[in-house]
Amino acid sequence: MDFVQKIDKLRDQIHQINEELAWLEESPVTKEEFRARVIEWVTVNTNNAEDIGDRLAWLSRPNAAASNLDMLKISSRVHVPGSTHPTVAPVDISISRPLAWLFGEQIKEALLAKVDAMDYVPGLPLADRPARRDQLLKDRRVLEEKEEALICESEEANAPIYRRADADPAVVLNYDPEGVMGAEGPRNVYASGLRPPANPASDAAVKQAIGQSVMPMFHPR
Repeated sequence: MDFVQKIDKLRDQIHQINEELAWLEESPVTKEEFRARVIEWVTVNTNNAEDIGDRLAWLSRPNAAASNLDMLKISSRVHVPGSTHPTVAPVDISISRPLAWLFGEQIKEALLAKVDAMDYVPGLPLADRPARRDQLLKDRRVLEEKEEALICESEEANAPIYRRADADPAVVLNYDPEGVMGAEGPRNVYASGLRPPANPASDAAVKQAIGQSVMPMFHPR
């Protein structure tokens, strides 16, 4: 198996992991979590309708008049800055709290029945997703390190293969977030088609020759 085949195989595996990561991020919650959110929504709206309960309790006063009470009144204020004349503006008015306060159990049962009737493919439970994501990222890092090693080998063999456009810079630079600060990596990174000198020992001599060929910018008097 040549470099291209080996790298293509790794890239297919990397692509599969990326797809699972995207699914992990965007997949719907489980039916149990869906139902729990519906119940929470009804409970929150019921608990936030205290003012309606207060209006009802007002009728218990000896001087209360039912004709003067708007039990389910909904009010909203619209502020339109920078205008001296009345301006028509869209207003969103919600009756969730009054309805939840009056018919909370019926609404809950109706909504839960709708949830149970929905046909969709859920993802992992939300509590399990962080651990799965961490494992997928570790698996992808291992595959990308193997891919990078093969790319470097292909460059050494004068058959360079370009890196992916979305290649992880940390992998290309052999950076380990959990490593020792300032530690030198085991290899040098170079661009495709540019190989290191065949004789590293001659590197000092090359630098000296280059330094002698540069005309000084300043002559001391």
